[in-house]
Amino acid sequence: MIARTPMLRAILIILAGLVTATATMAGSPFEITGVRIDAYGANVTKAREQAIRVGTLDATYQLLDRLTLPSDRLALDPPLIITEDIAEQLVAGIEIANEKRSRSRYLGDLSVTFDVQAVRNFLRAHNLPFVESQAASVLVVALWQNAKGRPVLGTDNPFAKVLERPGFQNHLVPLKFAKENLVLDDEEAALKAWRLANFDTGLLSAMATDAGVKEIIIASAKREGSNAVRIQAQRVQISETGIESIVDMGSFEGMAPFSARQSQWLAQALFAAADKIAQVLDTNWKHQAIVRDDMRQSVRLTALYNSLPEWQRLRDALGGVALVDEARLDALSYDGALLTLNYIGSEEQLARRLAQKGISLSHEDIGLVARVQ
Repeated sequence: MIARTPMLRAILIILAGLVTATATMAGSPFEITGVRIDAYGANVTKAREQAIRVGTLDATYQLLDRLTLPSDRLALDPPLIITEDIAEQLVAGIEIANEKRSRSRYLGDLSVTFDVQAVRNFLRAHNLPFVESQAASVLVVALWQNAKGRPVLGTDNPFAKVLERPGFQNHLVPLKFAKENLVLDDEEAALKAWRLANFDTGLLSAMATDAGVKEIIIASAKREGSNAVRIQAQRVQISETGIESIVDMGSFEGMAPFSARQSQWLAQALFAAADKIAQVLDTNWKHQAIVRDDMRQSVRLTALYNSLPEWQRLRDALGGVALVDEARLDALSYDGALLTLNYIGSEEQLARRLAQKGISLSHEDIGLVARVQ
């Protein structure tokens, strides 16, 4: 018989939180922002309706690109075709900014929030594998090469202003912008920019700790020609002992359309280049994280903890991983719980998701064990 200690009684009270459920995404990959809409109609009302329909369809295809791999889409037979009616059924809400209208024309920037469960059900019904969760955030340091070729932080950095846009956090690999770089005085900003460009271990480690990340991208942008920019990016892995590795991601070019206004071309070109970086990160994550339906597994797992807060972290992590279909409690004591875990994917994928939530998964003498890192 299990002795009912005060901590055990408290655990029993909160066990209702560990139930069979499908977890929701931690971020907002189901939101597509900045879709340009422009349509004509018999009147402005008709034009607006047409613009929203076309923009919503465009956003739906962008979402499909974000969540799935081209190879999986091409393998579908028959191919997946999304109509305006289908797109409308997947939408939870829309917002429109920068509206302009005339008697028969409507323009704006459309943001679409999709119904997470509706999208998942739609993709599963068409046997199209997709990403179930976001990766851990990556901190991005934006350096701008001035006319003298020196890296610049601070308020004279147009690249930094572009990366402040919230849409970058909606990617599968959320990009967290290092905002503190914008409030430095000129002398301090110049010194910090130089240290970052030279991969100063102490500075990068401190920034990673403050931001709660394990990766930093040092992105240095410069003008190229009259309507283009180029970003050179290095991906830095940070561990407790300092820099673990530096990977050259290569260069990314961004061009503004020739129709862009003089005051807007630089921001548009920088956004195009930065978005390419985000796409590369997303694609790499999809190759790691996409789960196939034939990878369903069931395993006995022991959750070990030393306190009620640790049990709560374990409970929330196991219930908050999208791969987990069911976490069933089989036995409980004051320092551990035995569960049956039904999940989709490989054990490596499950361990990676739990690690993002601060939970380690390991094989020990008693079997598979989860504990707070």
